[in-house]
Amino acid sequence: MSNINFYLAIMGIAGGIMCAVADLFLDLKGPENEKIGKMKIIDSMWDHMPHYRFVVSTVLAMFAVPMYSCGMIALVNIISGWAPSFAMVLKAIFLVGAMGGFMIHTYLNLCPTIYKIIKKESGLELVDRVICATFKQISVPFFVCYSMLVIISSGMVIYAICTGLLQVSMCCILLNPAVFQVIGLLLRATKLKCFIDAPSCCSASLGLASFGVIALLAL
Repeated sequence: MSNINFYLAIMGIAGGIMCAVADLFLDLKGPENEKIGKMKIIDSMWDHMPHYRFVVSTVLAMFAVPMYSCGMIALVNIISGWAPSFAMVLKAIFLVGAMGGFMIHTYLNLCPTIYKIIKKESGLELVDRVICATFKQISVPFFVCYSMLVIISSGMVIYAICTGLLQVSMCCILLNPAVFQVIGLLLRATKLKCFIDAPSCCSASLGLASFGVIALLAL
């Protein structure tokens, strides 16, 4: 089983990194970008971003999501020896969140395409209404799945480390997408041009890769 978990952990790390690259294709816009529209969902730089970026981002995410899930599966396999019920709940929460994560990523890649086509034909007002309406439609699964994937799973892994279900250094409580996301947001809050996009736009994905790192350390 340890050999299987080793390869699952490596795949999890690779998947998280691949997801981070997919995030960069989607969200790397530069300091000139401005949030526009009623709900500030639209990015002004969409006008200048080629369509292929969103196609590549979606394709990368298609492979990255099942790959980074392997890192969590390795963790679950390790935890299940001491707390099978806890491991089963963690696995279910994470996998549901990951499924929603791909839905979220795909939706975010569709928005620029919708924007480009409708704006060209009918102007900004109509495209703003369409994108706001679609966001409201998926907002509940968007935030629920994000919470399961990033926040709840991180909290449960931290609990597993603190209680000894995962035999790793306490420093590993920092290796999760919630902590990585907070660090990314704090860097963006500095308003420095070098931190406007990265690493905040891909920090959660790098945090997902860190689940694989924890699994390697726990083997």
